[in-house]
Amino acid sequence: MVGRDDPPETVAASFALGVAISFTPLIGLHWVIALTLAFLLRLNKVDILLGTLVVNPLTLGPVSAIALPLGRIVLRARQEAIHDLPWGQFYRTSFWTGARPAMKMIGIQWGTGMFSLSILAGALTYVALLAWLKRRRARAAASAVPPSAPAHSQDPLELPDE
Repeated sequence: MVGRDDPPETVAASFALGVAISFTPLIGLHWVIALTLAFLLRLNKVDILLGTLVVNPLTLGPVSAIALPLGRIVLRARQEAIHDLPWGQFYRTSFWTGARPAMKMIGIQWGTGMFSLSILAGALTYVALLAWLKRRRARAAASAVPPSAPAHSQDPLELPDE
């Protein structure tokens, strides 16, 4: 991602779009969406797929813990009382019949929060990565330019001008 000759804008857009996709609640479709958009937008497929790995099974819990309250704020919804549900009957049809409205609202709040985080994370990733890539490439270009030779060389094998 860093060592290629692609413009920094393309690299940042590819990875940021992958990050944005990883935050969507469309779990299981991230790679399909990423590759489809990579082909349509002519972005780097590897960078966009790497971006989709940001939200993974290890990070989904903490991300969801942020997404659910954010979804409630965006929707101006009340917090569902999930502690009042009959969790002892989780594997019975009666649980799901009674819990359906609460679970549906929680799912909508979570999905809204995930989409909100998707937009925020994608935009922040693009801005931060673009700035970092430009600084990195400017430093690399500056270090690749040889220092200018002094006007008067002090080479011991060179004869002095008279």
